[in-house]
Amino acid sequence: MTDSSPNTTQEKAKSEQSDELSTNTKILDKIQHLPPEDKEHIIATMEMYSGPIPHPAILEGYQKLYPDAAKEIIQNGVDESRHRRELESKRQKRRGRLAWIAMIGGLMLCGLFIVASFWLIMLGHTIIGTVFASGGFLSIIGTVFDLVPRLVANDDLHSDEE
Repeated sequence: MTDSSPNTTQEKAKSEQSDELSTNTKILDKIQHLPPEDKEHIIATMEMYSGPIPHPAILEGYQKLYPDAAKEIIQNGVDESRHRRELESKRQKRRGRLAWIAMIGGLMLCGLFIVASFWLIMLGHTIIGTVFASGGFLSIIGTVFDLVPRLVANDDLHSDEE
């Protein structure tokens, strides 16, 4: 039987990151032991770049192949950023609507329990009426303590199913 649990996947990712870091450290150590003139040449040519838009040198190469390539690539990056913000706004609005629906539903359920408990107590069933009243009260408390922290959290790394 194989273990494909999330912990195993996380351990593999950590191991790969550790191996990559070790390789990077070895490369930097080798650069440190080079003669000063070679070290300056290598460090001057080392570049690190990340982001949705390619490095300017790469954009220049695309521009040579296709006259409007750089403009289109940059516009694509801007459009992608705008699209992500729109999706996030829609997601937040949906979460807000669901929060209101859940809160109103919880309050209606609590109101139903309280009305039922009042009705039962008036009919002489004091014990079961008290149980219903405490159920309504606990429903209010449970709804608030369960929903509020999840709804105010803005953590996109974890899903709502956890």
